[in-house]
Amino acid sequence: MEEKEITNQELENKTEKNKFSQYFLNKKVLIAAAIFVSFIVIEFTTDIVEIVLGNVIELTNPFRPKAGTIWEYENKGRLADDQLKQITQNLTGEKVEITEINNLSELRNNLEEKENILITSDRFKQLYNQIPPRFSYEVISPFDLLKLSHSHKWTWTKIIKSENNLNFYFLDGDKQILMDTYPPLTILYNIPHSENNHNASLDSMEMFIDRTFPPVYFFAAFDEFSNAVKLQLINNPYLLIEWDNNIRRVGISRYSTHNTVLLGFEISQGIYTEVFTFEASDLAANYLVARLNEMYPELNLNFPEKKYREYRYYEY
Repeated sequence: MEEKEITNQELENKTEKNKFSQYFLNKKVLIAAAIFVSFIVIEFTTDIVEIVLGNVIELTNPFRPKAGTIWEYENKGRLADDQLKQITQNLTGEKVEITEINNLSELRNNLEEKENILITSDRFKQLYNQIPPRFSYEVISPFDLLKLSHSHKWTWTKIIKSENNLNFYFLDGDKQILMDTYPPLTILYNIPHSENNHNASLDSMEMFIDRTFPPVYFFAAFDEFSNAVKLQLINNPYLLIEWDNNIRRVGISRYSTHNTVLLGFEISQGIYTEVFTFEASDLAANYLVARLNEMYPELNLNFPEKKYREYRYYEY
């Protein structure tokens, strides 16, 4: 009888334990379910808040200050697109006047007179082959030129002489831009007049007229500046070492365009001369002008004028 009672007691204990375990198991399930539901509610609420905030930001965007890196990149991209559209519109005039040019001297003379010309793609290739390789690569890479030629779309080349650059627009038959390049204006002055006569001069360039001086003047002032200022004047000082005694004249452009000033160097290269330029910061260029005037009052150099580049377009 006692054994039977003990067995019943154990059975009752086990039953109580099972009920207790089941209670806690159900409680854990309820807690987990509550947490899951809470997560869904929070996520849904967050999405709603983000949507509302996004709509508020979008609605108030025109009234907020236009500043910040993202806005700057977006604005630059929009301006570039607008500028490209404007270039295309101005290059698609109805009147077409093809300039007859047979050599580089005629190219230079026409650009000096008209400041813009239109030539056929075949004519451009003939002229390109006359340009010394070191200069032709700055006009357009030969690989890019081959790509244009093989596309069978390239029909015209528009060349515009601007303040500091030559603008080359490679156009298809509808005068849509296929490619554009902007080599420095010094390319025009480094183009030889003939095969045996290649003498470029700083004094023949409008931006350097009455603003050139001997290299000894330049280095007397240049050597006094800190390295930081020197690098803002000449970003590749190793070229000065290479040229050294071959530098004939130095010039400072009369214009400051987009916070840069051109420094020109007239270099003797054997039987001919070439002109090279560096883009100096306008602040460093002003330091240079001030120091040169202090050391050599007879130069009487004016500080470079602020002149932002204006893109000029022509119908033809």
